[in-house]
Amino acid sequence: MPLTSDAPADIVAWLETHCRAWNEDDVPGMFSAAADDLHWVNVVGMHWQGRDASLAAHVAFFRQMFAGVPLTLASIESVTPVGETVRVAVVRWLVGDYMVPTGEVVAGEENRMSLVFSGSDDTLRLRHVANVRIDPIAAAHDPMHPGNVRPTVM
Repeated sequence: MPLTSDAPADIVAWLETHCRAWNEDDVPGMFSAAADDLHWVNVVGMHWQGRDASLAAHVAFFRQMFAGVPLTLASIESVTPVGETVRVAVVRWLVGDYMVPTGEVVAGEENRMSLVFSGSDDTLRLRHVANVRIDPIAAAHDPMHPGNVRPTVM
């Protein structure tokens, strides 16, 4: 699993615990270190306010489409401190194939997630998540991606 060399151990441990819980279909385990006032914006723009609502939504979606779907931590792209006790991590995940409620199959997608954490080590808590599905066609034209043409600064 490629990680940034400077990724803090507590955030790495949180991400690994989250990934393991997902792969074991242990939805409560995914939220064991989440703050009560967690906000979660999912990959299709739903916004759940509070740990309990976020947990309930994930339980519902695991029953509908995510049970048994593998999740892999592809990389920790960055961890940025925002003050003394807050950090923002940007992470890439690989999600296995799954079927949405309309019957459409989503074939192996890649997601980029921004996570806001407060505290550290034993007090580390997830406060906010924004999850974005990476569009592979658009990503091929990202002017800041290595190998793509970069814009000229005027």
